[in-house]
Amino acid sequence: MLDIDTLRELNRALRECDASSIRVLVLSSALSRAFSAGVDVADHVASRVEVMLTEVRENARLLLNLKPLTVAAIHGSTLGGGAEIALLCDIVIAADDTVLGFPEIKLAAFPPVAAAWLPERCAWPLAMRLLLGETIDARAAEHAGLVSQVVEKARLAQTADGVATELAAHSAVALRGLTSATRGQRAPAVLRRLDAAIATYKAAVAPSRDADEGIRAFLDKRAPAWSHH
Repeated sequence: MLDIDTLRELNRALRECDASSIRVLVLSSALSRAFSAGVDVADHVASRVEVMLTEVRENARLLLNLKPLTVAAIHGSTLGGGAEIALLCDIVIAADDTVLGFPEIKLAAFPPVAAAWLPERCAWPLAMRLLLGETIDARAAEHAGLVSQVVEKARLAQTADGVATELAAHSAVALRGLTSATRGQRAPAVLRRLDAAIATYKAAVAPSRDADEGIRAFLDKRAPAWSHH
């Protein structure tokens, strides 16, 4: 689970890796069953949401602007904020047990980074299906272009390391130029859309009765009772 402290630690590590001496950066998870189940539900409560969104925004800014090429190695449940992190990477290698999705809508929320970035990564109909809570498996994600390669789970780490080693053999100057010319060029527009999405989230969603009810219902393991407007 991505709580605020974990996001801060990840962002600190990304800042340290934003160096010309690093050509390729691999993001993976030490969890056995999941890359990430997403941002901690408890961090969506009104008192913590501002800090959580600040770290989420900084994470997106970093991944969109990092000098090194980024490779995500994902497996199992790759949901919400975890899926956002993975899909911000240049190359995504998925284990065959990967399930991608954004369950936030079920909590009366939505994922701001995915709302801003998914239309860059896949066709609009699929983006909307995902944002509305549908999950897809590794092969469907590969077919849609969200995932670069699918491998057996036992080979995920080895494959990611092999890809990173192969890519790191390229000219560092050329790699930096490429990341700057691709996602670096797209970053300002994406971050403008992200800021608009976050502003909407803060103004209309986070303070709503439904947002509070969605969190309480999830924590109480019961069906939510939404408002009628």
